[in-house]
Amino acid sequence: MRRIIGIGAAFAAAMTVTGPAMAAGFPDKDITFVIPYGPGGGFDTIVRKLSPVMQKYLPNKVNVVPKNIAGGGGKKALVTLYRAKPDGYQIAIFNMPGMLLDKILGQKTDYDIDKFTWIGRIAVDPYVLTASAKTGIKSWKDLKGKSLKYAITNYNSGSYVAGRILSEAMGLKVTFLPGYKGSAAISLSMVRGDTDVSLFNAASGAKWAEGGDIKLILALEDKSQWPKVPTVADAGHPDLSILSVDRYVGAPPGLKPEIRKVISEALMKTLADKEIQAWSKKTGRPVNPLAGEAAEQQLQKLAKFYARYKDALAKR
Repeated sequence: MRRIIGIGAAFAAAMTVTGPAMAAGFPDKDITFVIPYGPGGGFDTIVRKLSPVMQKYLPNKVNVVPKNIAGGGGKKALVTLYRAKPDGYQIAIFNMPGMLLDKILGQKTDYDIDKFTWIGRIAVDPYVLTASAKTGIKSWKDLKGKSLKYAITNYNSGSYVAGRILSEAMGLKVTFLPGYKGSAAISLSMVRGDTDVSLFNAASGAKWAEGGDIKLILALEDKSQWPKVPTVADAGHPDLSILSVDRYVGAPPGLKPEIRKVISEALMKTLADKEIQAWSKKTGRPVNPLAGEAAEQQLQKLAKFYARYKDALAKR
């Protein structure tokens, strides 16, 4: 299980980031924290929780202001950030690996994902594979040979990316059905029996399973959070524990190192803050921070892993 691990090490790394002296006078106005989706979802919730705490750790008294820029499965926000002035006054939360998919597939976008400046990682949220109780599926072994319907929001969603790779690796017959408006709509489709399986982050999966209409059947992590739910290693695919919802913070290309350092240190202090730690524990939302350069290296590692499944991810 990967929650709340390495906070001390990440914080220490943030404190020892090398570079020019702290940017004199930065920040001297409010910082906009862009959310690439509409209000109410997981990314929105996290940014709105972190923002007022983060502003406490900036060297000057300014506000960190959440701003929703929804559209195009997050692409509208990325274009906005990519074109913004690299002065540190606009940052955004990134949904990985979903936002790596266009690069992996060689699809044209109005931004280059490799050129963003990476401030740090907030969290790694492991997936759990679930099945509708109406399918009669009680174990991952029952998936073999069945034709399965899997609801997704769109083909750039993390759930699609992870679900496609999982089905390819395990040899499952899965039809992906896009157009659902979020995890609540997806879970409702499973409760009704309209769809059969889906991946949820651990907290959401546990929530939807409380009523018994949805079953947890496979944890995509090294150690299962649920004693009776096996892991992907138990299913013979230990490498698939890397499949998760990763939440990163980025800034426009060309951000000065000294400004990056200020924002990264504030983010790391925020994630180590007692209020955020208590909230993480209470809500089951993981916190797994990595400072700027370490986060950038981890993203490169993720990109290499997902690139192995380029052909599978190109399927529709």
